[in-house]
Amino acid sequence: MSNKDFYDEDEIIESLVNDRTPNMTEDFQRNQRQNMHRRPNVHVQQVGCGCFDLRKFLVNFVIYSVVLMITAGLFPGFYIANIPAALWAAFTLTLLNTFVKPLIVFFTFPLTILTLGLFYLIINGMIIMTTSSIMGDSFVISNFFTAFIAAIFISLLQHLIKKYLLKVDQL
Repeated sequence: MSNKDFYDEDEIIESLVNDRTPNMTEDFQRNQRQNMHRRPNVHVQQVGCGCFDLRKFLVNFVIYSVVLMITAGLFPGFYIANIPAALWAAFTLTLLNTFVKPLIVFFTFPLTILTLGLFYLIINGMIIMTTSSIMGDSFVISNFFTAFIAAIFISLLQHLIKKYLLKVDQL
């Protein structure tokens, strides 16, 4: 591109002050006409309810994969057979947290208010127990107390990873 393809700032300011059109070269006018025909009209239409964010889903999946493996190493009643099982458990947990957990939280909101938010921790434990029951023998949690304590640990570790390692506040 040559310098003739651009407006001169001083010329534009002078044309605005003096109320005249700036001097445009024929090449610049031709390029403008061609660019107007090349630009596609893009219309973005939102499909569904708009509450699903793929980026957030993938970030949570990766974080849950790491956090579940760490938790399995630290808690004696928390067993994951291997890395593929941890990935499937993380995927299942992410799906449950994305689609099922909001419904449970909505319907148990009065109980959560009555218990001053402590029932939310029980919901987290129930989601982890559900993941364990879906996964079968490859992901085993010995009892609900272990799931409850592991859910607290997982939530804290996930929060710390998002805040300090990924530096994500609103994800």
